[in-house]
Amino acid sequence: MRDTFSMGFVLDNFPAQFARFQRLIAANDKGHAFTNFREGIAAVWEAYKPRLRQHALTLLKPQEWQRHSAGSGEILKCVIAAIEIQDSQRNLINNLVFWQNRYGHANREHRVLLEAVSDERLRRDLESELFILYRGQADEEGSAFDGLRTLTDGKYPLLAYLFFLKDMDRFAPIQPTTFDHAFRALHIELVTLHNCSWSNYQQFNAALGAIQSALAALPGLTNVRLIDAHSFCWLLARLKDDPGHSSNAAKADAGRVLSARQKAIVDMRLSILNTVKYSNGQLMEKTIKNKETSLNPLQLDELLASLLDLQGNRCALTGIPFDFVSAEPDRALLPSPDRIDSNGHYVPGNLQVVCRFINSWKGASDNEEFKRLLMFVREAGQ
Repeated sequence: MRDTFSMGFVLDNFPAQFARFQRLIAANDKGHAFTNFREGIAAVWEAYKPRLRQHALTLLKPQEWQRHSAGSGEILKCVIAAIEIQDSQRNLINNLVFWQNRYGHANREHRVLLEAVSDERLRRDLESELFILYRGQADEEGSAFDGLRTLTDGKYPLLAYLFFLKDMDRFAPIQPTTFDHAFRALHIELVTLHNCSWSNYQQFNAALGAIQSALAALPGLTNVRLIDAHSFCWLLARLKDDPGHSSNAAKADAGRVLSARQKAIVDMRLSILNTVKYSNGQLMEKTIKNKETSLNPLQLDELLASLLDLQGNRCALTGIPFDFVSAEPDRALLPSPDRIDSNGHYVPGNLQVVCRFINSWKGASDNEEFKRLLMFVREAGQ
């Protein structure tokens, strides 16, 4: 079988389109710049796809299929379940295939699968091809695609979804009109609309593979997957330069997916604002120190981010790395905003970022005195 990713595509317009992609993301994400496909608005809209696939595979259970069961309806039952996913508890809905009965049964892309449940011959033929797809050899993939294409009346999104479930490193979902639009913008000479065939699908995945390589070559983008190239094309074609007049999902505020570092910055900003709010010199059982800030939330985020950069994501007083990477981070090692002069305010020049436990230990102590005491601890431990 020819390697799907060996076909050459020259992406001469990729730099211009990636710059446009960055502008589109910022325009639809309240000015936040694109960083990667695992955080920010790109993740809000697109990160569900691998999760959807993983859940679909638990319903598909191809490792349990037996060749002799083809025609029994058991394989078909699993495939239909892996398509008709609408799980509110998992926040998952399969929008990669048009399967819901919104516009009549005839318009459902998996209509033939449903009809095969009560059609013995069609059921046997479909289950035989599905078994070959998921349990056969790689060199049988083309045959399975062509067989399923014939049996399903060439429902390209359905076939691409089934192949995506098999191997997301080599195969991606498809919506021909949208991807043809993105390919035209990238000067990729490939038309998928009304061209459902194994050869065309190989070229489609090859084009995404070329885009994947182009994305991976950009500074700061690591571990780029084929599905990320898929998301890049989808967003490039669907997002509008003016989200306020868009009819797509970008019109609503979908929120953001934050990296661990971004979440820590937001947590620190909220801590500062809450401290300022409730520490304005009011009299309670004792007088609380007056603590103020002249910065708005965005300026606080920028200041805290610059401090983390300056400190190399380490505690200013101990050099201990902040815990941004653990699945369950050590709360004592999370970053915490600290006033260098405890009598001063939360303003540039009087802020540093320290580990939470260090901030707790330091309290209202003088910064230089606390550093001197920490030095004694270090020396005693040597």
